[in-house]
Amino acid sequence: MSRVMRPRDAAVDMARALAILGMFVIHAVLVLGSIVPRDGVASLILWWCDGRAAATFVTLAGFGVARLAAKYSPSEGSRLLRRRALLLAVLGVLNHAVWPGDILRVYGVALLLAPLLLQWSARTRVALGLALAAIFPLLMSVIDWTHHWDLETLTYVGAWTPSGFVRSLFYDGFRPVVPWLGFFLMGTVLAEQPLHEPRMWRRLLWAGAALTAMAVGASAALNQWLVRVAPALDALTREGLVGTTSLPPLPLFLLSAVGTTWLVLGTMLALVPHLSTRLIEPLVATGRRALTWYLWHIVLLMTLYVSGAKQSLPPGVAIGVGLMAFAGAVAWSHTHRAEAGWIERQMRRWSEGGTTRMV
Repeated sequence: MSRVMRPRDAAVDMARALAILGMFVIHAVLVLGSIVPRDGVASLILWWCDGRAAATFVTLAGFGVARLAAKYSPSEGSRLLRRRALLLAVLGVLNHAVWPGDILRVYGVALLLAPLLLQWSARTRVALGLALAAIFPLLMSVIDWTHHWDLETLTYVGAWTPSGFVRSLFYDGFRPVVPWLGFFLMGTVLAEQPLHEPRMWRRLLWAGAALTAMAVGASAALNQWLVRVAPALDALTREGLVGTTSLPPLPLFLLSAVGTTWLVLGTMLALVPHLSTRLIEPLVATGRRALTWYLWHIVLLMTLYVSGAKQSLPPGVAIGVGLMAFAGAVAWSHTHRAEAGWIERQMRRWSEGGTTRMV
């Protein structure tokens, strides 16, 4: 294990690799699949991948930022994070031009705010995350969330107008700052916890399982209630109101995403001490290159999309494409494990010039 890193850090990178796997799979199905499965094992896999994989990704981004900032003085850490925020914002805008579900713009906003947020206590950051979760449905009650959406094609209309760009970034886009910043905040709090202690991974496993079960159970019960009291509502509307899908990101989705994130991280923390380095090292190497693989898989899928594979594959084949692409990423990462990912290298060069770590 010494070649990899401490068990806690290995577990975090493995969880990050699983988040990348989830995004590979769900995006392959959405871009290349002819339909999205609604039952069977495939639907269960895609349920976790839908938004929850991205939530794990953002949470672990917050974890990494908090640990990175702790290595520098406050002034130098702020400078580094601001420079990284600028680079991520630029990458996010470019990515948004071809991928409406871009998450890098939100990541950039989070890094821009991080120097301030990290000065607050863990309790205050948790309170802010909960407030964001509560604010979103309040906003929906006064601002029409569907106004810019063509729900039949799941297309956001007017994303490149000034108002549409800002609105989609902060409120009604695929991954808006409100409430998605809450996942980043949760990651910064996790970075301050003694994850190396068995009691912590046990808490994550039990709490994660409980939150996930609560979200799914409440969603099923509320759906049945709506069927009785509002029979005119169609299934899609009921799913949007009381489901656990990521659009819109209402509290039941957020609850399920927190639960599954804790489950994934807790499972990795529990398993790493008992796994062979032959299994650990390739996944750790992949997790360390998460940004590179995030952008690479979008380039790959959009290339296949414009080449004629647009929503034409059976769902099982589309899932297979996502799995094979991830397997290729793991193999490349392991072979080049002594190097940083391309995006990670550029970010380091851009942000760390003239910055020195604390001793």
